[in-house]
This record gives sequence, structure tokens and C-alpha cells, in this order.
Amino acid sequence: MNTKFRFLVLALVVAIFSVQCSPNSTDTPQIPTTVEQHFKAGTHSFEGVTLPYQETTIQTSQTGKHALVVVLHGQYANGSDNKSQINQEAMIRIWHYLSTNNVKAVMLAPQCSVDHAWDERKQNSKDVTMSECLRSLIDSFINKKPNIDASRIYIVGYSDGNEPAGGGGVWRMLSDYSDLFAGGMSVAADPDNTISALNVAKTPVLSVKGITDIHAVALTLDSFGDQVRDAGGTLREDIVEERTREAVCREAFSKERLDWLMQFSK
Repeated sequence: MNTKFRFLVLALVVAIFSVQCSPNSTDTPQIPTTVEQHFKAGTHSFEGVTLPYQETTIQTSQTGKHALVVVLHGQYANGSDNKSQINQEAMIRIWHYLSTNNVKAVMLAPQCSVDHAWDERKQNSKDVTMSECLRSLIDSFINKKPNIDASRIYIVGYSDGNEPAGGGGVWRMLSDYSDLFAGGMSVAADPDNTISALNVAKTPVLSVKGITDIHAVALTLDSFGDQVRDAGGTLREDIVEERTREAVCREAFSKERLDWLMQFSK
């Protein structure tokens, strides 16, 4: 074997080895474009309001119960088809994180109707709000599914349009049901002046916003965060460079951020 041929063989072996060992190789499954086949549809009724939802159980070899991850979709998935919410890219990324990181969890993705909003507040005693419907749905899941760990319930939401939508719904749920969740993550939405900082302080929460997002930047956020921290709470705020709300919602759900969220338990 001549020297030139030996060099070519050695170079080929090194190249193959480098591709196989590179951190940029395709060892990690690519994010899919649809996850419909992994979910099953259901409906939940509360005080005359029907709340459609999709659910999936992510099984692993780990011992113990499943975490419950409740995901509130963005404005563009409002409706009643019980499908649009799981076709949003942010939703797919959350499913991908849970699946590829072997997180033993039930993922619950309800759908808000066009007549309601995730962040709506009660105006009078006859109103039925989405926060009440969500609480009823979560309680039902815990009662019917003994495999769910009630100390590891997480609420995640994002706002891809001009309305607070899912991100605002996270603040509403953390304020209305302060003892329910192990952690929360709100994307592209700030708490409004009806959200209780003292209640939010009972749950570690991560807020992710775009640097130019005029819809999410509230003048009261700094003082709200101070109130949460003064009450002994944990509020992490990430400002990202993405210029559109859709891009923020897409990029917010990184492994590092979701790892941070799911480290907590009640």
C-alpha cells in the first residue's frame, strides 16, 4: 500500500469518526411537523361550558408517577375543532422535549373557544371563566388517573397573537390557584393589574419575552417582580432577541428552560 493511498484511507476513517461523534450529528431526533398521532381527544364539561382537550402519556422506564404538564395554546388556535392547538409549533416543541428527554409525563392541551380567553377574570357570580374550567379539568385528571403525581403539576402557556392568550392564562392560573402548581412558564405575556404577586410568589415561574414585543412589555413588570421576590417567590425573566411573537413562542421552549421549570416540585 503506497503512502498516498494510506493517507486517503486514514482521512476517510477520521472523517467518518468525526461525523459520528460530532455533537451536531443527527443522534437527537428531529422536531416533527405534526404530533397528532400521539394524542387522543377528549372533552370536559363544567357548569355548562365544554372544554375540548388533547392528551398524551409519555412512558419511560423510570419508576414513580407521571408529571402533569398543562399547555395553554396561543390565540391563533382558539376554536372548537380540538386539533388546532396541537398543530402549533410551540406545542410540538414541548412534546418533543418531553419525549426525547425521557420525562415521564402526561401532557394535557385544552382548547379555548373563540368566546372565551385563557386570562379572563370573573366579572360576576354567574360568569364561568376558563380558569375555573381548567381547574375542574385538572382535578378530574388527578381523580381519574392515579398515575399522576399531584406534587408535579406544571402550567405552560404562550401568546402568539396580540392577545395575552396562553401566556396570560398562566398568570391567571398562578394567581387564582396558587397552591396547585409546581412551576409555571409564561411566554410573550405580562401579568396585568388583576394578578396577585403574593399568590404568584407561591410558584416558581419563568417569563420569556421578545426584546421588541410592545404587547408584552408592561410598565409594572419590574415592581411586580420585586413584589414576588419580596414575598419569597422565584421569578426568572428571559428577554430574547426574536422580533416576532411567533418566533418568541417557537424559540422559548428550549431544553435549558424546560429543564429549569421541571426541577421544581411541591
